[in-house]
Amino acid sequence: MRTVIAVTNVKGGVGKTTSAVYLAGAIVRSGRGPVLLVDADPQASSSEWIEQAPVPGVRLVEAPTPRMVVRAMDAGKERIAIVDSPPGDEKTVRAVLERADSVVIPTRVGGPEPSRVRATLEMLVPGTRHGIVVCAARAGTRDLEETLSGWEAEGEAIWGVVPERVAIATGSGAALSVVGLVHYENVLIQALEQRPRRRAPVPSGR
Repeated sequence: MRTVIAVTNVKGGVGKTTSAVYLAGAIVRSGRGPVLLVDADPQASSSEWIEQAPVPGVRLVEAPTPRMVVRAMDAGKERIAIVDSPPGDEKTVRAVLERADSVVIPTRVGGPEPSRVRATLEMLVPGTRHGIVVCAARAGTRDLEETLSGWEAEGEAIWGVVPERVAIATGSGAALSVVGLVHYENVLIQALEQRPRRRAPVPSGR
């Protein structure tokens, strides 16, 4: 049976595509591959990335509509599928979330981010395993600690804290960094666990 991990946030620009691509790479690196990466975003950011810097063991399918994404999630023999969900397309996002076994919610620190995460949480199917990944985090800052504490106070699990200094957000065309893959392997463990930890390790500021 296939496990579907959705990478979702109703807001764009929070590290969603980066998280999806690195999770796919982490699956292969950890020996759980090959993996299916479904790009459900009409902007095709994951597709562009993989086309320019292919990752062995990652099969890419573009599926920018609800019907296409449902078919893509059911196709192929890979045991795990990662779905890069689009921001602002409620129909497609709901089609993904209805079939997701686990949901990774990338976000950043400050600004309107908490309200967008809450809006995403409201779309989840009750009981779906899910966790928050804080991207481009500045380790050791009060803002980061307040963000983590705030989500924990609301009962949300933190599956990962990806530091800003890691050369992960170089984006399309960049080879995956080993340090980044290690961070996302930790996220992957949380996504596949039945009982995720409340907080993933926070990287030091050094």
